[in-house]
Amino acid sequence: MIAACVPLLAGVLAGEAQAGAWTQKRGEGVLLTGYSTHWLTAPGGTQLRKSEISFYAEYGLVDRVTLVGRFALQSLSETRAAPDEVADTAFSNALVAVGGTEAGVRLRLLETGPWVLSAQLSRTFESGGENRNNQRFGTGGGDVETRLLAGRAFGRDGFADIQLARRSLAERGGEEWRFDSALGVPVSPRWRIITETFSVRASRQPGGPAYSGHRVQLSAVYDAPAGFSVSAGVLGTLQTDNSARERAAFTRLWRRF
Repeated sequence: MIAACVPLLAGVLAGEAQAGAWTQKRGEGVLLTGYSTHWLTAPGGTQLRKSEISFYAEYGLVDRVTLVGRFALQSLSETRAAPDEVADTAFSNALVAVGGTEAGVRLRLLETGPWVLSAQLSRTFESGGENRNNQRFGTGGGDVETRLLAGRAFGRDGFADIQLARRSLAERGGEEWRFDSALGVPVSPRWRIITETFSVRASRQPGGPAYSGHRVQLSAVYDAPAGFSVSAGVLGTLQTDNSARERAAFTRLWRRF
């Protein structure tokens, strides 16, 4: 089991393309099914690899209230350089587990013209996979996040979105602050380019050091005539402190219902 070291992962649950600050209409929703593969290098040289099939959904309970949820099936592996006094050059572990599980509710606070302001409350759940920044696989769960989301629509299917969140970490008693942004620009009637950023920062906490990370993601979305959308993109780390540097590639199927 991967527990020999603490994988310093940047942005456990970030990167899932969402509807941002907007809520779904009553009885309607969206389902995103994705596949991604991630390469990470933690401080000290530990090499981490993650592949996952993820499922993210939103459902409009009423026009102002949307339920959100996510989970993933993950294949996780770790290759760690041995200490100098050990003859072996490295060792590795691997597992397959459910991870990245959370559920929440989004409330639209204000909508005027192209502007929208919402608040979201969510909770993570314990699983055997990747649950939390700077913690070994299989630990974490029970974290509560409050998030403020603001968005603006422009042109034909264009949008800008910013989000500020505080995540209270169960057990450790610490907290993370997150700032995310997204810009979607249509380049043709059926194609859009989306640029996203994901930032996380945490002060020193019981059992762990302070850490931060800033990543950027670029994707293209194609709206198929059949009524679904397909996206593909890449993600990379811009800056990190006490957390892993990450590269990732992904593809997703968007389906409204």
